[in-house]
Amino acid sequence: MRFLIIQLLMFMGFFFLSVTHACEFRDLRFLIIQLGRKDLRLQMSGSENERRSKRSNSCDGQEKISYLPEAVLCHILSRISFKEAVRTSILGTRWKDLWAAMPNLEFDFKSMYYPNGRRSDSKEKLNEYMNFVERGLILRDGLNIKKFVLSCFEVSDFPSIYAWICNVITCNVQELDVRISVHPYAQLPWSLLTCKTLVVLKLSGRFVLNVPTNIYLPSLTILHLRSLVYLDDISVRKLFSSCPILEELEVVRSDWDNVRCFIVKVPSLRRLSLCFDPVSSEFKDCTRHKIMVDTPNLEYLKLCDHVSEAFLFSNLPYLVEADLDVQLPHMSSVFHSIFVRRVIELLARISSVKSLSLSSGTLRVLGFFLGDDLPTFDNLVHLKLGIDRTQDWYWLPNLLVSSPKLEVLHFEEGLLDVKNPDDYDRHFRSMPSEVPECLLMCLKSIEICKFVGKADEVKLIKYFLKNATVLVNMTIRCHCLNVVWNIREKLLVIQDELCKSPRGSSACQIKFIV
Repeated sequence: MRFLIIQLLMFMGFFFLSVTHACEFRDLRFLIIQLGRKDLRLQMSGSENERRSKRSNSCDGQEKISYLPEAVLCHILSRISFKEAVRTSILGTRWKDLWAAMPNLEFDFKSMYYPNGRRSDSKEKLNEYMNFVERGLILRDGLNIKKFVLSCFEVSDFPSIYAWICNVITCNVQELDVRISVHPYAQLPWSLLTCKTLVVLKLSGRFVLNVPTNIYLPSLTILHLRSLVYLDDISVRKLFSSCPILEELEVVRSDWDNVRCFIVKVPSLRRLSLCFDPVSSEFKDCTRHKIMVDTPNLEYLKLCDHVSEAFLFSNLPYLVEADLDVQLPHMSSVFHSIFVRRVIELLARISSVKSLSLSSGTLRVLGFFLGDDLPTFDNLVHLKLGIDRTQDWYWLPNLLVSSPKLEVLHFEEGLLDVKNPDDYDRHFRSMPSEVPECLLMCLKSIEICKFVGKADEVKLIKYFLKNATVLVNMTIRCHCLNVVWNIREKLLVIQDELCKSPRGSSACQIKFIV
């Protein structure tokens, strides 16, 4: 009977692990038995498999799994979360310290001690966490580590962190993810920046990155840096140039990072994400910041920058997707016209993209553009827009004209900046009588979010329905506060009105989500 119950649990996919109560202990054991049987079958030859299968009915599942080699048991544990793998230590003496031999060690303080998000200042829990990490590395005893994660934003004992990182580096670590809040600042070991085995490096915290003269990361392909402090501009350039095969770079800069000209010159780079949006509202550094990027193989670009005054990009022939969120700094001495021209030049540099996202801040900058023509996006098929808060979509016709092959248009934040529908008193400008080419030839899908039913919104939607001759889908998502604002009935009336409005495409289907 017990064997049948185990098989039933296997069939139902019972993977929920807990050891708090006796019944949950059995569930954990059943899971290990299940995974052990599967991995054991994969490793045995046909004749041996057949011979041992005959013994399966007479042998207890837990006894069978105890015969597996340690490498196989570690492989089984690697298929469940690190937290649950640690819990298997109560299954018996064979399992007590087995978790420390796993290829991946993920010490996440929050998930281990506050899985439900509830937090309290507990030095006891923090000390327990520190001792647990220390014990894990001691038990590891120099065994190679594939992935090491250390995440705790309450640590004050940085000498221990420093020693742990040095220890892990000697274990030929391939992926290192350190997220630590250190106060005020702490320097990372130089050996980290000369590690030949590192493939993925993610650092988050107020670490001081003092780049050594012999820096070289020959295997690094992914680098994420968040809230670090750099020695100077040269140290940043030197860091990136020392990663000859780097493919993905993600940098989140802080107010205090000590860099004025952020230079990224990496020939191998394919994905780049740069974010410089100071959290502090008191950030008033008037020293001119700028970004310089030279990445000839870049395919994806995300730029969120509310501080820099200049964006110098070159060599972007293979760029496929771009996400721009830029705006003129509040304390900048640069004239709006100059900054707008720089943004237009940036758009020209990325005009080969197939997918483009423009934030509300970027649209606000474009609102000051007095020229007649935007850069032409000959390959653009997917366009995602924020909300035009100031110019009433004055430039929208030009943008559509500049995107002759556009197929998907997404108004991610809606058409109006509406915090309360009753307070809205602006008016859209009329769309031009000459219909853009993309509406006549290519545009197949339009999605509008946060719809509140104002006359201007309805007017623009009807324009699209009437003039988009190959439109297939029109999706309208109403604002989530429509019930609070008591406009639900009004929206349903507008839904009927739009469904009856003239359409340029007989295949167009309207999906109205209230």
